Amino acid sequence: MKIVETLLSSRSIKQLASEIGVSPTAVRKYANGRASPDDEVLARLLSVVAPYEKEKVYDILLGDLINSIRSLIGLIDDPKYRDIMRERIIESVRG
Repeated sequence: MKIVETLLSSRSIKQLASEIGVSPTAVRKYANGRASPDDEVLARLLSVVAPYEKEKVYDILLGDLINSIRSLIGLIDDPKYRDIMRERIIESVRG
């Protein structure tokens, strides 16, 4: 997981594990993609992001979100509904 990798660039596995309340083994699994943190652990990861790490972490989150939306739109067979989905996404972002 890219967020974990980013956080590990400035702290040890043991330190990050302590900060987010999981074992060092769990952190290793997140870092190498063998496991994904649940929503609670992800929230704790985001809570320990240092100010100098925020831009990179936000870029990762935004990239993942955009890729997920593109995948979802790509699954819609009917062009009419695909266009409706795009319009709704644009409207919600403009908010």
